[in-house]
Amino acid sequence: MGLTADRKAGVKVADDFREQVEAVLAGEDVDDLLGVVIDLSLAAEDRVWAQECLLELAIHEHTDVRGNALMGFAHLAARFGAIDRDQVEPALHAALADDKAHVREQAEACLEELGWGPPQSGVEG
Repeated sequence: MGLTADRKAGVKVADDFREQVEAVLAGEDVDDLLGVVIDLSLAAEDRVWAQECLLELAIHEHTDVRGNALMGFAHLAARFGAIDRDQVEPALHAALADDKAHVREQAEACLEELGWGPPQSGVEG
């Protein structure tokens, strides 16, 4: 049994999307990278692949790219109902120590959005 014409068209669109994202990731245009974070978070059909891309962007040299990638995890989790906590949570906690306030704030907001909360420091139970 082969793919229907609609399914073939959907596969082609997904393949094109992936190729376009990977081309942007291979470049260093910050505006393109900021846009691809949104695309990955709100339009990618493969959660695992999108998450891997966001993990890569979460350590990018540009502050806004890092910060936006961190919030992308929350959007991805909202769309798919889950995200790989074992991979994402360490990246978010590492970002809490970033030199840039924007990145730290985005990590904190994402942790809260995911219901994981930021780590409590100096608080004894």
